[in-house]
Amino acid sequence: MCMVRGGVDPDALDAAFTAVLADHPSLRSRLEQDAEGSFLSPLKPDELPRLTVRPDGPDALVQEWNTPLPLGGPLVRAVLLTGADEDTVLLGADHAICDGRSATALLFRIWQYYTEIKAGTHPAGRPVREDWPAAIDDRLAPVTEADVAAYVQARRDRAEGAPVAALPFLAARSGEVAPEQGRTQSRRLRLTAAETAGLLAFARTAEVSVHGLVGAAVLAAVRSGLPAEYAGHRLACVSTVDLRERVAPPLSREVMVPAASWYQDLVDVPAGADLVVLGRRLAAGLSAAVDRGDPALELQSLDRLLATPQLLAASVVMTNIGRVTLPPCPPGLEIVDMRGFAVSSKAPSFLQSGPVLASLTTVRDRFRVELPYSTECFTEAQMDAVHDQVRATLREFADRAPVPAG
Repeated sequence: MCMVRGGVDPDALDAAFTAVLADHPSLRSRLEQDAEGSFLSPLKPDELPRLTVRPDGPDALVQEWNTPLPLGGPLVRAVLLTGADEDTVLLGADHAICDGRSATALLFRIWQYYTEIKAGTHPAGRPVREDWPAAIDDRLAPVTEADVAAYVQARRDRAEGAPVAALPFLAARSGEVAPEQGRTQSRRLRLTAAETAGLLAFARTAEVSVHGLVGAAVLAAVRSGLPAEYAGHRLACVSTVDLRERVAPPLSREVMVPAASWYQDLVDVPAGADLVVLGRRLAAGLSAAVDRGDPALELQSLDRLLATPQLLAASVVMTNIGRVTLPPCPPGLEIVDMRGFAVSSKAPSFLQSGPVLASLTTVRDRFRVELPYSTECFTEAQMDAVHDQVRATLREFADRAPVPAG
């Protein structure tokens, strides 16, 4: 989603959205299912999505987060919330047809087309593309049955030992009814530009990635929120991994296919753990796993991994979009902020506990972490505690950055 000053032209934005639909057949499709599984089928012309325009308001943004894509309908939607001083443009896309990076690229393309349309340079009569991209599974290097069996066994061996703990769903246990228009919320953590520079400098000096430091900080916050009886449990940090650069030929971010996998690291996080050491451990484990090709094998072994749910246990799930440059826009408009994170229309509140989700990105030289959650699962107090502890930890890291000489 983008926050924009200057007044967005709804007609031009609708035309830009229609233009990107023409670029990707998956955006003009619905998800269906038969005995063999799920598949995409084309929408009829009168079923294609159009831009929705509605006034902004105190709860409008949260209401949009909580408006799922229609079952059996379009897999993408665009909304313009019009405000007095600032408009908000939201783009929602089903994970069946994209991942975070391709969704971000799609939003950029909409703004490119919008700028061209306003300038009168967008070509008329562009052809509608009908070529479907190959799925990421079909682009991975082939593996043998023995490769898959060995990998699954290694995952089982790694899972032996202390069980994995996750933050308890206190909202679900309380029996309170979640607000109808606000089940999905996001606790947003933003560092200042100076704090971001300090965090980066500290990470370089400590020889640890920012991803590792943030993972350690979130794991420590989860540990703080666990009941005492879970003191001996391990925690599982699941990091998503982009496979676009790891297939041949490399896959552009603009190709609308889900191309993310993951790596699960199991770690001991006692109270008072050295978070820099833990961050190095997480960063080294992720780097080694990527070098071994584990994320690709996760996808290629998924059917077998699903048969043993504890192999996919998670205390924290982290996605890292990286540094994002704001899209260009025509004269008179200014994109002042951008946010993005995954949401689910079905909260697993029937479970007793679940992972904290953290989406990492840097926009306008400010590092931020989105902590989306369901109010059916976690309480506001739980997420406030996670947010506040992670923010304090990252600020403490930033304060430890070396002071430049002179």
